[in-house]
Amino acid sequence: MTKSSELLTELEELLDSPLADSPLVDENLGGASLDTMQCLDARLSSLGDIPVYVTLQEGEIDPRLKLLSHSSRTLLHKCPRKYQLYRLSSEQVSLEDEAQAKQTLTFDYGTIVGIGMQGALEGKSEDAIFLECFLAWEGDLLEVNTRQKKSFWLAMFAVKKFISLRAGGFLESYELAYYKNKPAVELSFQLTLPNGYKYRGFIDGVLVHKVTGEVLVLEAKTSSGTANSAMFKNSGQALGYSVVLDVMFPHTSSYTVLYLVYETKSYEYVELPFKKSLLKRALWLQELLIDTQLIDLYHSYDTYPMHGESCFDFFRDCEYMGICTLSTENITKPLTASMLERIEADSGKYDFKVTFEELLEAQVSKGT
Repeated sequence: MTKSSELLTELEELLDSPLADSPLVDENLGGASLDTMQCLDARLSSLGDIPVYVTLQEGEIDPRLKLLSHSSRTLLHKCPRKYQLYRLSSEQVSLEDEAQAKQTLTFDYGTIVGIGMQGALEGKSEDAIFLECFLAWEGDLLEVNTRQKKSFWLAMFAVKKFISLRAGGFLESYELAYYKNKPAVELSFQLTLPNGYKYRGFIDGVLVHKVTGEVLVLEAKTSSGTANSAMFKNSGQALGYSVVLDVMFPHTSSYTVLYLVYETKSYEYVELPFKKSLLKRALWLQELLIDTQLIDLYHSYDTYPMHGESCFDFFRDCEYMGICTLSTENITKPLTASMLERIEADSGKYDFKVTFEELLEAQVSKGT
């Protein structure tokens, strides 16, 4: 029984109760006693806002399934069924929502290392950087992962080491780019795709060579293992940065992505630079479009395939293990009007908003 039907039942019971025969009756309230209406008002307040459910038209895809990012595309490739259940079981409609849902020691560690690196690139003081890192840490300051060598204090050591690298001349030939008089760090972007799909992401930092004008995208990563180029060379995440770079540098046909990976066990930074050409960016756009068409196809068959090889991942069972074969409606949350409002509001929060057609035209013009 929904909250709405529960409320209607309570209303009928209240109006049929002896309170309705009380002499304190307000004719403007349809004959219900003042005591009855006060009781009903109290019940309404305790229930809070009643969700307004949205009914989708036949063949229409839930808009939550159309919110893509690098991590959600990775999940779609691993297991389409898990992607479907994950998107429809949560109220996460923005990248900030996804970040808050991942608040773990590992996530916090990587987050504040990235914040520290961005602060150093901006030329902030050491004290200001440390304060930002402290305020960004969501977990227990004393929590330690001894196996992966991760904690708040070890993350601060990594930040301190990057500050020392900068002081020693690291990337001294480059200067931080600016967009609308703001340093180009933590830039957010949204690419609007056909049929209502959206791809969203962030760039850690954009730098420009002081002499040649070469564009360099800095991507901060942390790894509890050994950094290997195969982990990042063909990542679609770095290719998605062309969405921003085509706006900031319309005449740039290629750029370099520098993955700066901090190995938590060796306490060392590893540099992994990769050149991103016009051809690779064109292929990425095609692949992105294919993913949206795959979701359309899964929806048309009302079947999101289950990839059994992904049921055990990151040393643990999938959270949907044992229930993913149940009816989707019984294990997911229905779409509400408030969710649609949040999706619409999220679209206005990004530094860069580009349509697929605009990006395609930019690629074609550079190719010719």
